[in-house]
Amino acid sequence: MTGQRELLQSAVNAGVQLERSREAFDEASSALERGLAANGFATAEAARNEILDEQHLARLDEGIRAAETENARLAELFESEDLVLAAKEARLGEVPLAAVELAALEQEAGQADEMSRTAALAAGLAARTVTSLTAIRSQYEEAAASGREPRERARVLGELAETARGSGENGYKMSLNSYVLAARLEQVAAAASERLVAMSDGRYTLQHTDAKAARGAKSGLGLEVVDEWTGQRRDTATLSGGESFMASLALALGLADVVQQEAGGVDIETLFVDEGFGSLDEQSLEQVMDALEGLRDGGRVVGLVSHVAEMKQRISSQLQVIKTRTGSTVRIVDAAAA
Repeated sequence: MTGQRELLQSAVNAGVQLERSREAFDEASSALERGLAANGFATAEAARNEILDEQHLARLDEGIRAAETENARLAELFESEDLVLAAKEARLGEVPLAAVELAALEQEAGQADEMSRTAALAAGLAARTVTSLTAIRSQYEEAAASGREPRERARVLGELAETARGSGENGYKMSLNSYVLAARLEQVAAAASERLVAMSDGRYTLQHTDAKAARGAKSGLGLEVVDEWTGQRRDTATLSGGESFMASLALALGLADVVQQEAGGVDIETLFVDEGFGSLDEQSLEQVMDALEGLRDGGRVVGLVSHVAEMKQRISSQLQVIKTRTGSTVRIVDAAAA
């Protein structure tokens, strides 16, 4: 449409110029006729032959022919279909469309309107969603801020609980119970060492250790043997069978001493020792029996359970269990009286 309007404007301008040229031509023709009559010439040709030379005349003829050619071109241009439509548009403001084109444009307009309504609906939904998300975010931030202190407290308590269970950052894997018992074990080891020194002829003492156990096992309730003869410390597993029995008996006696102290001086009057005497050599057996005799002298009743025949000669009061085919019987024997 813009190109047609520009073409129409050019044609209008050319028409104006043509009209002006015609008016100028008419005025020149009138002036020429008056001039010819006044100077006694019948025609312009006669005057031209008298006044102009041939070259000047040829140029004028050429100019006239050019003007006539331009006039014919403009007349043909004014009669073209594009200029007719452009002129009609200029008069009516728009060019009427065919029915098919009009229907296509109406369909496109309907589709554009539907797309516009859909976009407006989506924009409304998006706006409400943004508002809802903003409110949810504000609620979340408030909830997160209010829960930060309880979470931190829960974290600290959780780590404390893990430490108390012997896990987490507890490098020794020592639980709180083991930690408390370790203090008692130190007391038991000290009391047991007094007994073990007498039984081992001054060689062994027991000592509590909280060294880390191998392969990540729980630590804190370990015991080690101090060999006073060599000055070395070693694991209780390195003791021989007889030495292990003496260490176990010393621990039992030491535990009894500690319990008696913790119970406010209440006496533990009876103590039973089960087996293990067969693993002792003669000297060790003598030392163990001396330690047990010391307990008897302190007022305790000591019961020894053994199948070792030699023990019959060392134990004065005996409670013997005799097995028969019909069952077992019990008899009391006073070896000292015998």
